[in-house]
Amino acid sequence: MFHGFIPHIMGTRLDMLIIHSSPDRLNHIWSDITNELEGLDKLLNRFDPASEVARLNALQPQAPILISKELENILQLSQYYYENTLHLFDITLKDFSRIRFHNNQYISFAVSGLSLDFGGFAKGYALKKIKHILEQESLSDAFIDFGNSSISGMGHHPYGDCWKVSFENPYNHQLLNEFNLKNNTLSTSGNTLQYTQHIINPLTGSYNQQRKAATIISEDPLEAEILSTVWMIADEEQQKQIKEKFKNIQATLYDL
Repeated sequence: MFHGFIPHIMGTRLDMLIIHSSPDRLNHIWSDITNELEGLDKLLNRFDPASEVARLNALQPQAPILISKELENILQLSQYYYENTLHLFDITLKDFSRIRFHNNQYISFAVSGLSLDFGGFAKGYALKKIKHILEQESLSDAFIDFGNSSISGMGHHPYGDCWKVSFENPYNHQLLNEFNLKNNTLSTSGNTLQYTQHIINPLTGSYNQQRKAATIISEDPLEAEILSTVWMIADEEQQKQIKEKFKNIQATLYDL
């Protein structure tokens, strides 16, 4: 069992357990994973002035500007989720439709004042990248924990048929649920006493400060990450409509 961790990456901590018999191979794979994550952090971290997203936010391009191929792919993914969540997922927190796509990796903003925030996207995207690296190396058993809020279980624990994860109420630490992860991802979103001003409804501009939490389980780590935040701001009718688009998720909203 190999344990790798990065104390500060993409705004949180990453811990990984990988099961394999070759330490040399595991060290090589861990190096590939850390390189991938550091590259994503340099791309998407809006608080790092050297990142591509921070530079784009600072420029506020109303004339077409060239972006990297990966950022173009990420923006296209963001557009897909924007359109399929009734506009509740929006990396601009205002109006994603004001981003204009041009040929050959060029984009522009139709209005000034837009900025890109991948806080509800980056961890899920990174988990998807990690999963791909492990699958390419034919590794089937791994546990990946991004800040205790986005957790992927591949295969199973050496002494069980899955990876067990407990979910506690952040206000009183009582057990809310227990999940058996096996080739899927659990993402949680919610409010705590210390952390409430972080979930915003892009359609209203208001923060959700309810004592609630949402969990999403999906085989797609990015889908789980995005929808856990969406579930915190969607009403029952919106949840019903969104679930028609994402039929294979397990979604739960908890009163805390």
